[in-house]
Amino acid sequence: MTVGEMLNFPFMNRPAYERADQGPPGAYMALFTIGWSASHIIGHTTGLNLIARFGFTTTWYLFTGELLLDVGMLFVLERMVSLL
Repeated sequence: MTVGEMLNFPFMNRPAYERADQGPPGAYMALFTIGWSASHIIGHTTGLNLIARFGFTTTWYLFTGELLLDVGMLFVLERMVSLL
């Protein structure tokens, strides 16, 4: 666990809880916690395996490419939601 995760996690609970106006807050919080836990299991393991197999430089390039792809997908999603 990093310092960023320790500082970020308490504040990330609030948006999940605020979405509970559409349903029970416990269900939203449980889904958020499951997603957070799965990301720790998958993310750390994948990162370490990529570093062991390809090295740090290639891993950074892969993660940077993934970040750029995700940002592009967020712009597309925002445009799709605004059209609704």
